[in-house]
Amino acid sequence: MKHYQWLVSLLFVTSLLTACVAPAPATQSGEASGESTGESTRTTLRIGASAMTDVLDAQQSFTGFSVDSIQIAQPLFRLDPDTRELIPDLVERWEFAEDGTSLMVTLPGDARFSNGDPLDAQAFKDAWLRYKTISPYNLDLEMVEEIRVIDDQTAEVLFNVPPAASLPVMITAFGAVWNTAVAEEIGDEAFTIAPVAGGPLMVQDFTAGSDLTLVRNPNYQTNLPLVENQGPLHVETVEVRLIQEEVTLAGELETGAIDLAVNAPQSALERWANNPDIQLYDYLEPGYVGIAMNLQHPYFSDLRVRQAIAKAVDREAIVKVLGTTASPPHAFINSAMFAYSSEMDDYARDLHPHDVEAAQALLTEAGWADSDGDGIVELAGEPFMVEFLTSATNTQLHQASQVLQTQLREIGIDLQIVQQDEGFVRDAMSAGDYDIGFDSILWLDPDIFLGVLAGSWRNYPQYDNPEMVEELTAARQIWDPAERTAAYAELQQFWLDEVLEIPLWERRSYVAARSWVQGLHVGPNNRDLYLNDVMIVE
Repeated sequence: MKHYQWLVSLLFVTSLLTACVAPAPATQSGEASGESTGESTRTTLRIGASAMTDVLDAQQSFTGFSVDSIQIAQPLFRLDPDTRELIPDLVERWEFAEDGTSLMVTLPGDARFSNGDPLDAQAFKDAWLRYKTISPYNLDLEMVEEIRVIDDQTAEVLFNVPPAASLPVMITAFGAVWNTAVAEEIGDEAFTIAPVAGGPLMVQDFTAGSDLTLVRNPNYQTNLPLVENQGPLHVETVEVRLIQEEVTLAGELETGAIDLAVNAPQSALERWANNPDIQLYDYLEPGYVGIAMNLQHPYFSDLRVRQAIAKAVDREAIVKVLGTTASPPHAFINSAMFAYSSEMDDYARDLHPHDVEAAQALLTEAGWADSDGDGIVELAGEPFMVEFLTSATNTQLHQASQVLQTQLREIGIDLQIVQQDEGFVRDAMSAGDYDIGFDSILWLDPDIFLGVLAGSWRNYPQYDNPEMVEELTAARQIWDPAERTAAYAELQQFWLDEVLEIPLWERRSYVAARSWVQGLHVGPNNRDLYLNDVMIVE
């Protein structure tokens, strides 16, 4: 089994401070990357995905990690899965100023978009300026003060503060060079389903939220040292099918109807681990899934109630139900994120251990009591009954909500599970039109908490603390990794003490491929599939 856990070290940031050039490609071992050992017998790769985006243009999307966007676009850099150093993808050369206030990038002189347009320094500038105006995450590049085009290949980015929070953007499809000229010509709405970029594949046919057909980009080239083939892919077509049902997704892979499954279902992992015809790759995702409570709700505005729920939760029981796709974190920043602190993990673990009696005592202190003996506590005659809003299509969340329902019943809280489609859930929780539900954090940098716990566009807890916003804003600008980790540790302690959310589990995702898929590399980034060396050898 392949293990690519993203444990970001200080080496990542310090390696950015010096001039870097694209190294020669290095061969990966066959065990680590599914090394190709024969001649291709088929040029169409068939992928099954449990979820699909409606928007292929990552600059307009909330999800730039998916198997589609990351194949259409080409990030400036990637992270090496073994050394955790920054490595080139599109760029030939790059250099950050020692204080992080400027970045010089050099692009290949013959780089082209998939439609043949020049992918040059001006295109890079235009793409980043578009991101600043159109992306829902435009704060990621708000520190970009100016982009100077030095020549066709070279651009210099000037930052008004060090861009520590922007580093993840540069290694994902969000910060890739999308063809803004085409976007302007056809309009942003049309560009959402027919974007043009410089990645290994380009769009042939797409049904929003459903199936997608991608074809090989003849102009593609990369400087990735992870792969042998740095030109156009061996496969000519990639068909991505939306298969939401876990049983169906597993069955399609086992029968050979698809070659590869992203987000492989938990229910099939044990038997696939012992199946020589199936290869498994796994990686730890940055972030967590946790409980979000509406702090404007009269029940959850009481810190003692939030503390009681934190102590009533048994993470181990939840993880046992979810299986190998989950493990229990306690702090807000897990080991796959920048600024991770093991000391803060220990603090969080000791702060609210599973303790039903202590949870009941906290509710009693807050004035809640079971006066009629029905097992549900009341306050001023009102029973503690709240709606738990969750997705109707996410199996993990449904399973976890049932476990939580049982656990909170032990302390007299009646959770009524309400399932809706994910868009409804997201909008309702962002607007504060809910009682309690799940929050899902999936990003490399703790800067995400500026939106998650303090922003206006999301902020599920509906928390308002201007002083904390100032501290988060300051932390996102710290270039020194040790200082930045310390700043976020202090913030985490405050979040934990206030029980702003309750992290429950961190996700380990799996990619499963038939053994005839040779040459596949899976990176540490969420769903990063490197198809450069892939051949279908049946």
